[in-house]
Amino acid sequence: MATREGSLEAPQRHPIDWKNPDFYDATLLNQEMERVFDICHGCRRCVNLCTAFPRLFDLIDDSATGELDGVNKQQFWEVVDRCYLCDMCFMTKCPYVPPHEWNIDFPHLMLRAKAVKYKNQGAGFRDKLLSSTDLMGKLATIPVVVQTVNAMNNTPVVRKIMDSTLGIHAERKLPEYTTNKFRPNAKPNDTFPVRNGARTPGKAAIYATCYINYNEPGIGHDLLKILEHNEIPARLVEKEVCCGMPKLELGDLQAVEKLKNENIPHLLKLAQEGYAILSAVPSCTLMYKQELPLMFPDDAAVQAVAAAMFDPFEYLVLRNQDNLLKTDFKQSLGNVAYHIPCHQRVQNVGKKTRDILQLIPDTTINTVERCSGHDGTWGVKSEHFADSMKIGRPVFKQMAASDPDYISSDCAIAARHIEQGIGTSKAQKLHPLTLLRMAYGTDSKQESKSDSSESIDQTTPAGEKQMTTAVTRESLLTLEAYAKVRNDFRAQVMAHKKTRKVSLGENITLIFEDALTVRYQIQEMLRVERIFQEEEIMHELETYTPLIPNGKNWKATMMIEYSDPAVRAEKLAALIGIEDKIWVRIAGYEPVFAIADEDLERENSEKTSSVHFLRFELTAEMIQALRQGDMLNMGVDHPAYHALVDAIAGDVRASLMSDLTSA
Repeated sequence: MATREGSLEAPQRHPIDWKNPDFYDATLLNQEMERVFDICHGCRRCVNLCTAFPRLFDLIDDSATGELDGVNKQQFWEVVDRCYLCDMCFMTKCPYVPPHEWNIDFPHLMLRAKAVKYKNQGAGFRDKLLSSTDLMGKLATIPVVVQTVNAMNNTPVVRKIMDSTLGIHAERKLPEYTTNKFRPNAKPNDTFPVRNGARTPGKAAIYATCYINYNEPGIGHDLLKILEHNEIPARLVEKEVCCGMPKLELGDLQAVEKLKNENIPHLLKLAQEGYAILSAVPSCTLMYKQELPLMFPDDAAVQAVAAAMFDPFEYLVLRNQDNLLKTDFKQSLGNVAYHIPCHQRVQNVGKKTRDILQLIPDTTINTVERCSGHDGTWGVKSEHFADSMKIGRPVFKQMAASDPDYISSDCAIAARHIEQGIGTSKAQKLHPLTLLRMAYGTDSKQESKSDSSESIDQTTPAGEKQMTTAVTRESLLTLEAYAKVRNDFRAQVMAHKKTRKVSLGENITLIFEDALTVRYQIQEMLRVERIFQEEEIMHELETYTPLIPNGKNWKATMMIEYSDPAVRAEKLAALIGIEDKIWVRIAGYEPVFAIADEDLERENSEKTSSVHFLRFELTAEMIQALRQGDMLNMGVDHPAYHALVDAIAGDVRASLMSDLTSA
């Protein structure tokens, strides 16, 4: 019998004795599972954490004896398969963890069982595939391949086949792969002087992780921007492979050791040189902080790397405590629903992300501290998808309850899972590092079409110089990402167009184009035509980007509008050549007539088109006169149509002035 009911001391983890032959002895494993499961049966405090414990208790309750001895020992594997090693039972629920004499470490017992199963049976193709994140990323991001992979992952018919043949659930939203991987495009700035703090090294090295490198590079670029804003010299880890967490969860501990042997020498060099090593994926950070040190307790290099490894927000909070963090925030974030992932909670660093985000003025952080139920590859699998959504349901409700502007989690996979569970919402899903970079007001030039940068640049207020003057391939969202933000983006563009619109009489309208209106047009074309092939996307870019002004001109779409079809036909016949008769004039200068339809001819001998594209070229003197406040007017002089706008409205003038950059 135990001498005490429970333990009030901090949980202590024992080294994982995985190289001991007894670790893989099936009889000894069964004995330990019986011992631990019997204690769990008598306690049942963990019943609400996941589905592993409810399954165990159901097996016991449905057995002939109503006790553990009535359960077929082969059914223990049903419990093992439901454990995804979140560690929450060990960290938050179990009163019998070490140093209690009962010595219960349920997650590491499940890890041992997975290792025994892998050693004896290996793993199926799906599980090997899903756990080979580095290999999958390298293959999937080959330029010719990436569009196909993303298209297949978003095609219902293909997903049903993947469900039936691979066991990857058809309804699980999968992360997209990027054509612009993080490491080749990252631009760390190491030119700042090193300012060490009492708690923090003054220079940082980024361990990118498979996910950021291949799926959401925007997270990595945002971290670099944050470090640069705080004048912290930064570099990338010279060489890296997968941290090994997916292989650990599979039970393939030999593969974990192999990956450790590849990573640790590069990380050790940085640790010895005094770098803080930052990893923006909590599972990867946890791997180096906890799991590898427990697997290799006598490896001094592993222990040194663990001491140098930081969660990014843990590092930033410590910099703030050292009075070395800038808090010159320029943008509030409004209402943020923030989720703390399990593998960050297990690090015992506290609510560091929340603490930093709460420093941002006029920002409300609603924190949810509960397992979302996805956990790496577990929630992707067909047999676990329904359970993952069930476990996440309380999180989905709590995250949506505050009607947030943003939903965010340090674990990008958990955030996607939460977004799927919430369903339709005005909230954007953005990583906390992206939110912090936004609050600082720094521009992230390296964009990812994944969830860390699934936002569309906001319109600059009238009269201010626009930050975005071009539409690039990297700035376009995927069909899935655009669908999430389309309603808000469309409303934004419609409001913007009101300041870009000039009516010439009752039947002719000019819409002056810029990067925002052109990006909207391209995104809408991709959406309507369901375009995802790279060649076709580039064709749309080549078609529409010539409509963006270059700083010395204005470009406009001209629409001739008559509601009655018969009248419209008659008028279009009478208005041949009208596109050449549209003009703008700055006081004191001759009118500037439009250069029309440079891409193709839009009229014939019988009629003109109802839509034309116009360019107005301005001299430096004209631009200077406009800046000095000289009057701007517009008109049309055609035998069949005359119109004059004596003075352009102030908001329209200001918006048009933002197109002009040449003095």
